[in-house]
Amino acid sequence: MLVTAPVLLFGGGCLLGPSYERPVVPTPASYRSQTPTQDAATIADLPWWTVFKDPELVSFIGEAVENNRDLRAAVARMEQARALARVQKAQILPALGADAAAGYGRGSILAPSESPASGARFALDATFSWEIDVWGRIRRGTEAAVAQYLATEEGVRAATVSLVADVALAYIQLRQLDAQLDVAQRTVVNYQRTLQLYEDRLQGGAGNKLPVSTGRAQVNGAEAVRRDIERLLTRQENLLSVLLGRPPGPITRSEVAPALHATGPVPAGLPSTLVERRPDVLAVEQRLVAANAQIGVAKADFFPRFNLTALAGFASPDLTQLFNPSKSFVWSAGGSVSWLAPILQGDALRGQAAAASAQWEETKNLYEQTVLTAFREVADALEDARLLDGIVQQREEEVTNLVDSVGLAEDRFFGGVSSYLEVTTTQNLLFPAELDLAAVRAQRTASFVNLYRALGGGWQLPPLAAPSPVEPTLNKPM
Repeated sequence: MLVTAPVLLFGGGCLLGPSYERPVVPTPASYRSQTPTQDAATIADLPWWTVFKDPELVSFIGEAVENNRDLRAAVARMEQARALARVQKAQILPALGADAAAGYGRGSILAPSESPASGARFALDATFSWEIDVWGRIRRGTEAAVAQYLATEEGVRAATVSLVADVALAYIQLRQLDAQLDVAQRTVVNYQRTLQLYEDRLQGGAGNKLPVSTGRAQVNGAEAVRRDIERLLTRQENLLSVLLGRPPGPITRSEVAPALHATGPVPAGLPSTLVERRPDVLAVEQRLVAANAQIGVAKADFFPRFNLTALAGFASPDLTQLFNPSKSFVWSAGGSVSWLAPILQGDALRGQAAAASAQWEETKNLYEQTVLTAFREVADALEDARLLDGIVQQREEEVTNLVDSVGLAEDRFFGGVSSYLEVTTTQNLLFPAELDLAAVRAQRTASFVNLYRALGGGWQLPPLAAPSPVEPTLNKPM
């Protein structure tokens, strides 16, 4: 033991377990419907307060990042993991302690015949103990703990990405409902105006009850849609309030919603760089690093543990002589070996090692699935952004044509050329078409938000310098 100790002290021992290597995941040369490019630039590298141009939305996102409880919980988990990593890292260092004791008794359990007399005993000593990490058990444990901390740090960033996107999508949905409520209110007014004309013709003897009944049914239907949209608006305001960290309630916003316009082409960057940028992918990879290190911990448990111990202090039956070095000074030094030999406990040790390997395999597949899902989300968002512009254009032309049709049908009806059915049919086509147009405009803007999230953008926080009402000053959660 004395010969081996210097080698163990200065050689550091070996490090059991495999060294971490990132799994190889099939990476496409380009995203679907995108031409291959060598440009790594991506909109995800831009912070959210420069990407979203709506000041109200930027303000809401800043409020959510500061107050959202789920994000605060993620930050707390990160702090907890950081503290646990410090605890694990400290195990590589020697442990120093101090003890003081006083007592009264008779004899000694170890040698009762040598000290039969009763009396007081006093002691003060310092202790030293050090587990020499021969097989790398402590170092692998520290590696795992640090990786777990880094995973929670990336988890905070991933939570921020999700929160920014969730607030943006909730706001867009709220604005969509605002636009649809406006359509419903205008439609109710138009239907009431047409109904009044039918009633006037009936009273004047130029009409019959059928158009009146049909007109009233149209008013009823439009009014029901209007009230349902108001119901959905209340729910959407409650949802956004909770995301902002507020109690459910109304959301103050401008009466005129900003135009939900096309965002135009946006750079997506190289597919291969996505795994280096998305926080959720990086978080899973750090958990894989931790699982890899735990294999080394399990393997090290098959071997003995070596400890150095020492004690120095004072012990005396006379308190006045306690600090007299010639009479009360005591010391000891030595070492110990502890080994849970894999003879009777072999199944337990092998089970721990097998469990660690299985956990690594599980996390590896989870990592690969997360990467593949990330590629799919980017491809979906790019396809949505590419195609929804054309869909919006078609819906806009549809509404324009139906507006013209309603006007022509009304003119023909009151000119005696056509029946009320022509007016009713065109009106009933226009109402859902306008609702669909508001929805598809919102989908077009949401596709941009989904692409920004899929690329891993939005976790950055505003700089501390030069704060403004739409760029709130926040401390980066580290």
